[in-house]
Amino acid sequence: MPVFKLLSSLRLTVTLLGFAMVLIFVGTITQVELGIHEVQEKFFRSWIGWWDVIPGGKKFPIPIPGGTLLGILLIINLLAAHSARFKLSWNKVGMIVIHSGILLMLLGEIFTGLLGREAQMAVNEGETLNYSTFPRETELVVIRPDGDGLETVTAIPQVRLKDGAQFPLGGFSLKIQSYQPNSEILPESEATDQFDKTRATEGFGKNYAVRRTPLETAIDRRDLTSAFVEVIPDGGKSQGRWLLSNAFKGEQSFEAAGRSWKIAIRQRRLYHPFSIKLLDFSHDRYLGTNVPKNFSSKIKILNPDTGENREDLIYMNHPLRYGGLTFYQAGFENNDTTSIFQVVRNPVWTLPYISCAMVGLGLLWVFSQHLAKAVSRRDKTSPAP
Repeated sequence: MPVFKLLSSLRLTVTLLGFAMVLIFVGTITQVELGIHEVQEKFFRSWIGWWDVIPGGKKFPIPIPGGTLLGILLIINLLAAHSARFKLSWNKVGMIVIHSGILLMLLGEIFTGLLGREAQMAVNEGETLNYSTFPRETELVVIRPDGDGLETVTAIPQVRLKDGAQFPLGGFSLKIQSYQPNSEILPESEATDQFDKTRATEGFGKNYAVRRTPLETAIDRRDLTSAFVEVIPDGGKSQGRWLLSNAFKGEQSFEAAGRSWKIAIRQRRLYHPFSIKLLDFSHDRYLGTNVPKNFSSKIKILNPDTGENREDLIYMNHPLRYGGLTFYQAGFENNDTTSIFQVVRNPVWTLPYISCAMVGLGLLWVFSQHLAKAVSRRDKTSPAP
């Protein structure tokens, strides 16, 4: 069949590897402008990546195969080539193991892109948290206090926030009058003509001005998402306009539908069925210098479902694996009183280790076979004593 012949051809393999090299080149040079996270989503974890070959004022994007498309085509090509050419025998075991390891590596990257998540947990000494946050994603939350310390939280994801969007919440609606994915916020007295003319009429953002800015590309910086939001009772007029932003700490209050509410824009949260309490953070330095030697966090794990209450230690190159998550010691702040954990959920984290081991074993098998044949030929050609 012509289609099967094409899918199993070596020319297709070389072509796909060539496109992969182009993709890596494009992603590397585009990373300067867009940042590593957006490049990953736009090129390496997409079906088609649009590359703007004329950056600047005029745009001329051209399509190139994305990482997901190339990975799936390479998997199909590898499977088709094996079914067409390889027959199971001891002489081919090494190559089969090598290619199986490569196949597993490709599958591991695809599943990591689909299932993997990375968040952060910043916890102060003595503080207990049961959630981590996504540093590059925000959400608009409406909180209804229910008494006894309980709250009902309605979270609206960032992808739904845009100018003019309206969200009915039972008795009232929220309307976004103006939305900025990244912004600069200054006191009104310091604002220039470049700032938005819109102003808040309620809350602690009344004396501030906002303007839109380009999205952040640096890994260690985050976007300051801002929005002017109106509260509109059902069948009534607007109760005012609030300025919400993840640059503000805490929530703002308002009255609607006969009760009190709180509202805020904050980093998107990932809640856990357990809590982490930071008992002590240590920042060790080499004697007589300020050169870091080690960072470590003494924590306590509190799990009400299992009754677990135990201590553990997280330090460099020694993460905590618990509840399907991995907690890495990522940083610190506030004069060594706040520890920052990188929280990773990756159900297929073992696949890269297994695939590398398979490739290594396959190469060892192939080289051993060639070495045995070379030694055998040398023994046959050696003159008798």
